[in-house]
Amino acid sequence: MDYFIQFILSFGSYLIIAYFLYSILGGKRTVSIVALTVILLSTVFEFIKTIASGLDTKVILFYFMARVLPVIFAFYVFMVITGGFTFFKFNLKKRKLKGISNTIQTRKFSNQIALYSILGSLVFGVLITFYVDGYMKYVILTVLVIALLGSLYIVFENGQIESEQVILIIGKNKEFLYRYRIPKTKQKVYVHDFFTQSQYIVDPIGIAILKNPKKKISKDYLFWIATGDKIDMTESHLEHLSSISYQAYLEQYEKYHYRALTFHISSDEKVALIKNKRIK
Repeated sequence: MDYFIQFILSFGSYLIIAYFLYSILGGKRTVSIVALTVILLSTVFEFIKTIASGLDTKVILFYFMARVLPVIFAFYVFMVITGGFTFFKFNLKKRKLKGISNTIQTRKFSNQIALYSILGSLVFGVLITFYVDGYMKYVILTVLVIALLGSLYIVFENGQIESEQVILIIGKNKEFLYRYRIPKTKQKVYVHDFFTQSQYIVDPIGIAILKNPKKKISKDYLFWIATGDKIDMTESHLEHLSSISYQAYLEQYEKYHYRALTFHISSDEKVALIKNKRIK
């Protein structure tokens, strides 16, 4: 029974850690995979030492179930829920636009994941303290503490965000601008939430982070339809914009790349670029 409890606790902890890293890094699995791989190699090394020690076969099997199997199972479940594996077949799923998803994870979604991570870190941390022994206990607890502190930081940072919206840019020269205000209750935003004409390709090209003098943040998620066609938007629920505050910097955003630009908005509405980061 103790081995089964250790399996459940270790599996839950590894999955929390992996999904937390995946969430804060914008849906990128690489760091989570590396972390799980390092943990797996560590547990396999300890398992090999256990075999070499000449213990009873039953004890070795229980050790494998309690220490090694949770990492393998957490790895598989993580890949399934993040779209890396199909449920039964180990097929890597192709990502769009060089790894950039066109699905927006909003502040509400980020807060929800962070709160689940805080709760999970606390619960599993307490249980692991009593039911897991050896050096792995301290390894897992250390990572859970990091996840806990990181989640608290995310909640604090999200508290500075006062608005989120989509800016849809249409035209080869970015001539037309439209806005979709993201409802505060929405967890994820898909392209079909703001644009339904499926014959056009809508590319995510970046994010604009606007910081005002009160240190509050507004986030604009930029999408571009680079076409010479005149798209009929008369029945669209989007708000047409004649211009945006950082329009002079739109040239920085490129098709097939994803860039994050951070701006400071002064009290007299002047815009200053303070950070330009190419993500993809």
